Amino acid sequence: MAVWVDALRGTLVILIIMIVAGAIAYVGDRVGHQVGRKRLTLFGIRPRYTSTIVAVGTGVVIALSVTLIAILFSQQVKTALFRMNQISAEISQLQNREHDLESKVNNGQLVQPVGGLMFPLFGSIPRGLPIDQRLKRIKQFYTDAVRFINATYPALGLRPYKIPADIDRQLSQVYGDPRVTDVSQATDLVMLIIADQNLYKNDDVHFELTILADQRIFTTHQPLASFEIPGGPTASLNLALGQLQQQVVNVALNEAKLPAALANTVPVVQGYPSATQMQTMLRSGTGRYVLSAFAAQDIYPHTGGVPIVVTLTQAK
Repeated sequence: MAVWVDALRGTLVILIIMIVAGAIAYVGDRVGHQVGRKRLTLFGIRPRYTSTIVAVGTGVVIALSVTLIAILFSQQVKTALFRMNQISAEISQLQNREHDLESKVNNGQLVQPVGGLMFPLFGSIPRGLPIDQRLKRIKQFYTDAVRFINATYPALGLRPYKIPADIDRQLSQVYGDPRVTDVSQATDLVMLIIADQNLYKNDDVHFELTILADQRIFTTHQPLASFEIPGGPTASLNLALGQLQQQVVNVALNEAKLPAALANTVPVVQGYPSATQMQTMLRSGTGRYVLSAFAAQDIYPHTGGVPIVVTLTQAK
């Protein structure tokens, strides 16, 4: 669809240029003709040459006027006339960057995937903490995280993180915002350090300091996901559990809006019956079974993931 729109736009531009060019030629010719008929002279030049000069000058003035109007009212025309070399250079840089990124993805050594936790500890901010103390806690957590990152990730191939000179101003500007204060008055907050992009060997360290309202997301025994699986000698409990855990991940991401670093952590803490008994039920049975996941406890962001209890029952 976009290709057709671009083609139509280009065709219309060509038609407009043709019409404008024809109009300029016509007006220039008529003005020159009228000057020639009246035998006017310019600076003592013979009338026939005067008419030619007037015709050409009229065309130039009209063309210049049209061009100036186009420049004033069209950003695309202005860009095409005055920034084409800059745009070409930017396109070349982006193409080189794309090539480098493709090479990195295909051949590079991934150290930390996007969304992964880069600091294993969580920071906490109690509800109602005054803004100055809140910012102090955030700065301390940030400093501890940077110390851990620079002690851990350079050995894995990443370049050390450099703390910006204006970090105090940045933290105060972002986390001293009244909206953060409003949330902190209503609930505890939890802090995480998350990779904001895929990090490959020899990359500079990048991360994001994320602050979440530490509210209950799921209650104990809350149903999270379930699906039916057929019994039989080829049934695989491990494969079914993997599918069930992925369903829980999707619920945590899309419904609970948990960060990927937390949503992707779905440990099975208990099974009813046990895993061995589940496998026996599946492979010895011939009917259909329901594999279900329930929240193993009240789950908050500080829980660090979504622990689940799994049950296997005969489908009705």
